[in-house]
Formats: sequence, C-alpha cells, structure tokens
Amino acid sequence: MSRSITISYDLRPPPNTPVPNLTPTKSQEFSVKNVAEGQKSYYESLRRSIGEVKTVLGEELTAWRDAVGKGEHSKESKKVREDGDDEAEEDEE
Repeated sequence: MSRSITISYDLRPPPNTPVPNLTPTKSQEFSVKNVAEGQKSYYESLRRSIGEVKTVLGEELTAWRDAVGKGEHSKESKKVREDGDDEAEEDEE
C-alpha cells in the first residue's frame, strides 16, 4: 500500500492583491517511501516527508504573505500620506 501526505489550502486574499504565479487554491500530495526494514525506518522516512511538506508549504505561504503584505503596506502608506496632509494644513492656520 502506497502512503502519502496530502496538503490542501484555499486562500482568500484581499481583492486587488498582486499574485504573480500564485494559485489561491491548491492540493499537493507527497509520497512517504514504503520501507520494509521496520518501524524505525518507516518513521524516519515519514519524518523526511513531513520536512519536505513543511518546506514546500512554508515557501508557498510565505510568497502569499509577502504578496498580501505589499498590498496592505501600500494601503497604509496612502493613509499615512492623507493623514500627514491634514496636519500640514492645520499648521498653516
């Protein structure tokens, strides 16, 4: 029997989020090598597969975090500029 780890996610980023080469819905399957040498070998293989899943998923979610963060940062920058303009007008009075 072939064993595997399946990871799925369905992200819902804010509208207008720049997402070059990113897919918000994804499902991936990572195989766990079938080791005939006993439980210890199987769990070592499982640990390696989990490490691979963690690395791949971490890279993908980091790319999403960065994309969403850039969009949120530009919103904050616009708001700060608008707030800063009000203060400059108050100083002139």
